[in-house]
Amino acid sequence: MPEGLAAPYARSLHGNTLTVGLLMAAVPLGMVIGAFLLGRIAAPSARIRMMGWLAVLSCAPLIGSAWSPPLWAVLALWTLAGAGGAYQLAAAAAFVQALRPDTRARAFGVAQSGLYAVQGLGILAGGAMAQLIGAPLAVGLAGLVGLTAATMLAASWTHLRGRLIQARPNGPESPASGG
Repeated sequence: MPEGLAAPYARSLHGNTLTVGLLMAAVPLGMVIGAFLLGRIAAPSARIRMMGWLAVLSCAPLIGSAWSPPLWAVLALWTLAGAGGAYQLAAAAAFVQALRPDTRARAFGVAQSGLYAVQGLGILAGGAMAQLIGAPLAVGLAGLVGLTAATMLAASWTHLRGRLIQARPNGPESPASGG
């Protein structure tokens, strides 16, 4: 949602079109940095373990936007949130691995379509919220809602992942479990 509110957010900062561009680039830049670091530093099994908590990181920094910080701070917050968005790489890999090969393409296509639809609805809702309470507060509120949802999902994923590992026939330390 932050990118969808970049123009009104820039206006709240008394910025110009460059400000809009910087705001729109912050989250994707963070995502590139996060994906690079995740791919270089973390083993595949660690990426899966980190997935939920990276999702939390993708939302938490956005809460700081509610206090209307200066541009440099907003850019830092949004870039950090983007870095957390690297969880999507681990999530996509886990999703694809969980599918039978003959259903992967269709399932991935449906999932991507659903993701785009939800993102579009989120931007629409964010725009409506920004109209009522202003862009900085709307982004901060979206971060809080996202943080709440991501924390619940991360805790569930951690619990489920632990149960799945224990249920494997070779136990938690088998080569197939990655851990």
